[in-house]
Amino acid sequence: ELQKVLDQMVKDGKTAEISKKWFGTDIYFNDAKLPNEINPSSSDDSLKKIQDKKKIVLGLDDNFPPMGFRDDSGKIVGFDIDLATEAAKRMGVELQLQPIDWAAKELELNSGKIDVIWNGLTITPERLDAMLFTKPYVANRQVIIVPKNSKIKTKADLAGKTVGLQAGSSSLDALNKDEKTKSSLKSVSEYPDNLTAFLDLKAGRIDAFVVDEIVGRYILSNQAK
Repeated sequence: ELQKVLDQMVKDGKTAEISKKWFGTDIYFNDAKLPNEINPSSSDDSLKKIQDKKKIVLGLDDNFPPMGFRDDSGKIVGFDIDLATEAAKRMGVELQLQPIDWAAKELELNSGKIDVIWNGLTITPERLDAMLFTKPYVANRQVIIVPKNSKIKTKADLAGKTVGLQAGSSSLDALNKDEKTKSSLKSVSEYPDNLTAFLDLKAGRIDAFVVDEIVGRYILSNQAK
């Protein structure tokens, strides 16, 4: 049902409108394919529960700009929030935003505490085995952020350094898969959110910060203002 709503939002230009609001251009994928077949078990009544309670509970990291974060007044805003708000309205249900421990996101979803994870969740083979996904809607990759005066220019330069990243993130998954780089590090510091990791980078408590490119560019652009 949710994918049908998103497809309609693509057709009538709503996703493009929201994308341009946050990124200045339309970055939303319009022709992506489903990463796995949506074929829930006969015992899956998650959609009925949402329809019966007329509410969809969205789990998110509320410190993940520009996808979902708190503005100066404390309100949760962002690209994903605007998409979800429009989708919920079209489904005829209330949207409830529920900040969660990102490292425990699968547990939150499987326990029924939330109905959906909608917060820049990168599709990985491990996650495909654990949950159903909609079509991918933006491109992303991992980047390494270092201070301006840093001598770190390549991954090889990370040897003997302390790297920070968000616990339970795609950044951590990527590092764990890169055994050569990980084994060369002095240590890895895991944080509850990306902004805290970035602040530690600025304070000199870590040497480098690994993060989703979309988030990293947003953080840097706002720091420059």
